[in-house]
Amino acid sequence: MLIQLRDDKKDLAEALFKKRQPNNSALWAYFLGKMTGKTFVDDEEAPTKAICVLDMSWTFVSDDADFAWIEETLREIIKTAWIQVVWDVAIRPETPLSDNKKRVVIPRFEYTERQAFFGENETGAVELVAFNSELYEKLPWKDFHNSVYGSKENFLEKTFGFYALENGVVCSECEAAFIANGYTEIGIITEESKRRRGFAFAACVRTLEEIDRRALKPIWACDKDNLASIKLAEKLGFMNPYEYDFIFFPQQN
Repeated sequence: MLIQLRDDKKDLAEALFKKRQPNNSALWAYFLGKMTGKTFVDDEEAPTKAICVLDMSWTFVSDDADFAWIEETLREIIKTAWIQVVWDVAIRPETPLSDNKKRVVIPRFEYTERQAFFGENETGAVELVAFNSELYEKLPWKDFHNSVYGSKENFLEKTFGFYALENGVVCSECEAAFIANGYTEIGIITEESKRRRGFAFAACVRTLEEIDRRALKPIWACDKDNLASIKLAEKLGFMNPYEYDFIFFPQQN
């Protein structure tokens, strides 16, 4: 049976996540009320284990949750939602619900280390503009942002970043998302026809400058088979990636 923790008791679950996990700034943003989601626990009054499911699908398991409880709880969760479980194989080598034939394990990299970078002069003549309401309305991918943040207003309030433009049209954006506890995770979207022309690089350089100005630490995460993202991360100075998995479970009903 699923036990959902009341939102005003989230601090009880937060105390169960002492160890840093990949994509941790998203979890911290949830506990700070910047992202929406649900928390499931073993005991509503005095929980000892928890699973947090963000509404944008990312799912986090508390430090000391035992494997049997994890499997039981995930089976119940996926009856009503599709999820992507952040899974650190170095800590938990066995992955859950191996009998689920629709389960997909996605190997990932997370970069949190970055060496000194001096590539600002490589951005050329790309026009860079900070996120704003007018350009947001013209984004080909604004529906994606709306699905994650719920509205334009929430997106502009909870993120910052820069658009790379050509003739007034947004070609790429670099987003600093999940700002929490001194970290922020970088997201990049580039119009397919505008790729490999330096727009993403220029937007990232400008956004990283702003991240540094705000004294935040950037996180870069991507699938291991996303060679373009890995190449861009390393060009920007990111190094020594940490390996983990996303485990995708489709909704069962």
